[in-house]
Amino acid sequence: MKTNIRIMVFFLIFFAPAAHGQAADSDADGLADEEELTTYFTDPALADTDGDGFSDGDEIETGFSPRFGDTKKLIQVDSDKDYLNDAWELALGTGLMNPDSDGDTYLDGTEVAAGYDPLTAGEVKKEKRIEVGLKTQHLEYYFGDVLFGSFPISGGVARLPTPKGEFTVLDKVPVKHYAGVGWDYPNTKWNLHFTTKKLRYFIHGAYWHNDFGKPKSHGCVNVSYENMEPLYWFSQIGTRVVIN
Repeated sequence: MKTNIRIMVFFLIFFAPAAHGQAADSDADGLADEEELTTYFTDPALADTDGDGFSDGDEIETGFSPRFGDTKKLIQVDSDKDYLNDAWELALGTGLMNPDSDGDTYLDGTEVAAGYDPLTAGEVKKEKRIEVGLKTQHLEYYFGDVLFGSFPISGGVARLPTPKGEFTVLDKVPVKHYAGVGWDYPNTKWNLHFTTKKLRYFIHGAYWHNDFGKPKSHGCVNVSYENMEPLYWFSQIGTRVVIN
């Protein structure tokens, strides 16, 4: 009898799964099996679901999709075709493979675009906010308290500073032509007009340089095209803009 008890204790200590709350990770990819099945919809028995040479856990950690083998970032993928990219779905906690997480007949992306909480069936609004730090040359934007994006920008140079203060998005201009003495930038995409002083000021895409993180503009806020496209989609007329 005592021998049987010792054998049982030995088995529990050395072979019992998920001891002390440690979740099972069958393929040793850094993601728990439960996460793979219910959150990321990857294969818990395959460390590299999309076969691109990177483990599922490494891809999630670096912002890439583990479900598509063409090195797409999570923010570039919409697994359930609800107009809400996978990065924002994971940030919000909506279903990656459920286009209507709160079951109110509206797509998650439609609700976020209009400023509504996609996790609540009632009409619950969430504030959209863009924050620009001129000292750090960095931009962040939020849906309620959830961070949707964070990246370097280029504000105005010392003689042509970016205005500071609290503003709102006044207009969304898909394509705009910027020009002045010695510079000409036609067909500039994704422009958010936020104030007019002597000049009109925009947060906009910039294709003519890739030197973000330091002042370079004539007063506007330059953003890389990669980052500006989702920010433009996210923003509505009336979205709060804070620049300090």
